[in-house]
Amino acid sequence: MRRLRSLGIPAIRTSVAIALVVAALLSPPVLAFFPMIFAAVYLFFWWRPPTVTMPLVMDYFVFFAIPLLFSQSFPDNLSWLFGLPVLVLIEHDLETAGKIASYMQIPRSRFPTRTSIALCLIAVSVLAVAIILSSLVLLITCGVAIICLTTLTIVAYRKMPQKPVEETIVEERVVAGSQAKLIVALTPRARAGGRLFLEPMQDWVKLPSSEFSMDDEGLSFPINFVPPLSGVSTIQVKGYAIDRWGLWQTQFLIEPVRLNVIPRARYAAWLAKRYLAESRTGMLPLISTVGTLRPLYGLREGIEYYGSQLYQPGDSLRNIDWKHSIKYNKLISKEFADLRGQPAILLINMTVGDADEADKQVYNMIVAALSLAKEQIPTALALYDEKDVQLVTASLPPQVLVSRCLGITKDIRIIGKSIRYLSPPDVAILRANIRRLQSVESNPAKALAQLLQVEYRSLKETAVHHPVVRALEMAFEKTSDRANVVVVSLLNHDAEAVMFSAITYRNKGNAVLSI
Repeated sequence: MRRLRSLGIPAIRTSVAIALVVAALLSPPVLAFFPMIFAAVYLFFWWRPPTVTMPLVMDYFVFFAIPLLFSQSFPDNLSWLFGLPVLVLIEHDLETAGKIASYMQIPRSRFPTRTSIALCLIAVSVLAVAIILSSLVLLITCGVAIICLTTLTIVAYRKMPQKPVEETIVEERVVAGSQAKLIVALTPRARAGGRLFLEPMQDWVKLPSSEFSMDDEGLSFPINFVPPLSGVSTIQVKGYAIDRWGLWQTQFLIEPVRLNVIPRARYAAWLAKRYLAESRTGMLPLISTVGTLRPLYGLREGIEYYGSQLYQPGDSLRNIDWKHSIKYNKLISKEFADLRGQPAILLINMTVGDADEADKQVYNMIVAALSLAKEQIPTALALYDEKDVQLVTASLPPQVLVSRCLGITKDIRIIGKSIRYLSPPDVAILRANIRRLQSVESNPAKALAQLLQVEYRSLKETAVHHPVVRALEMAFEKTSDRANVVVVSLLNHDAEAVMFSAITYRNKGNAVLSI
C-alpha cells in the first residue's frame, strides 16, 4: 500500500503543477503572472528542496492557493475541491519530515511538536484572513484543513501510548568502578511507528547510539556504564518518542538494568581472605604485578626490560633508549619490571574525602599488598593521616603484610573533600623550569626564576613539615636506603608533599610508584 502511494506521489505533484498552470491560463492577463511564478517555484523546490521540511511548507500553502486561484473561474462552493489531492502530499510530507524530527526538553509527558504547532497557527491565521476578507472559498478550504489536521492529530495521539516501548529488565552484578557493557532489548508498542530518542539519567552511563526507529517489531542497543559506590541500583533512561507524522512528542522513563553493585573494598577483602586461606608461600596468582603497580612515570629500577615511555625529569640517563629517541625526535626512557632485588615501602594515606574514595583507597591498598606479596617482596608499612604518622613497621613477610593491610582497612577516616582551586604543581617540571630560566641572561627570565623559586621553597617548607616525610624517614630507617616506595594515596591533603618527596627519593636512586 505504501509503495503504491509512493508511486502516486510524483503523479499528484505533477497534477498540482498542471493545476497551477491551468489557473494561470484561466486568470485575467494582469494576474496570470503570479500563478506561473508560483508553479515555477513549486517545481524548483520539488526538484531540489533546500530542506526536508520545505516540501511540507510549499504543499501546505498550495492547498490554500489552488482553490483561491480557481475561484476566479468556478463557484466558491466547488473551487475548494481542486485542492483536495494536495492533502495526500501533506500527509506524505509529514511522514518525511517526521523521520528527521528532533525532540524538545519539556516538563510535560505529552506535548505537540513544533510542526504541529506551526500547522495549527497557519490554519488559524488563514481562517482569520478569510473572515476579514469574507472569502467563502478560503473559509471552506481552511475548515477542511482544520478538520483533516485535527483528525490526523487525534489518530497520532491514540496510536502513540504514554510509554511507547516496553523494556526487558536485565540484572547484573558488577564491581564498583569497573566498566561493564550490556545489550538492552526494547519492544515497541506504538501502532504507527515513529522515532525514539534515549538519554541516560546518570552521568556514568553512556549510550553509543541515542536515536532509533520504532517501525520494527523489536530493537536493541548497547549500554556502557561504570557504577560508583553510592547511587541508585537501577539504571534509568529517559525516552522521547515522536509519532510517524511528527505531531506529538511523548516523554517517559525506562529502567532496563538493575544493578547489584559490589564495593571495591569488599571485593579486595575477598581476594585478601582467599589469598590468606589458600596460599602457602605467598604465590597465589591472583593479580598481575606490572598491571597493578605500573607507576605514573614507569618502573625504572630492576633487571627485566618491560617497555619504553617518554623521558621524565628524574629518570636515569643510563636508561635512555637512544635508538627510539632519534626515531621519534624525543627522549625515550626504558622501563624495567623486576622489583624483587630490593625491598619495598607501602606508603598509605589513611584519610579520604568521602565513602567512594574510601572504597577506592581500600581496594588500592589491598591490591598493592597482594601484588607485592605475590612477588615475594619484603615490604614495610608506613601509615599517616593529615596530622601525624599512624604506623611504621619493619619489612613484613607476604602473608603478614596482607593480613595487616586487611586489618587496617577499618581505620581509614573520612574527613571531607577539601576545596582545591588549582591542580597540584609538578615539582619535577618546576625544578626544570627554574634551571632553564637561570641559564638565560635576561632580566625577565631572572625575575620569573625568582618567582618560581619562591613557589618551590613554599612547597619544600610545606612538605618538610608534613607527616609523609616523617613516615618515609622512619620507614627507611627500618628497611634499606635502596627500598622502592609504593604510594597508595588519592592525593588530597598530601598532594604537594607526596610529589616533593617522590622527586627527592627518585634523585637518590629509589623507585617511587604511585597507585
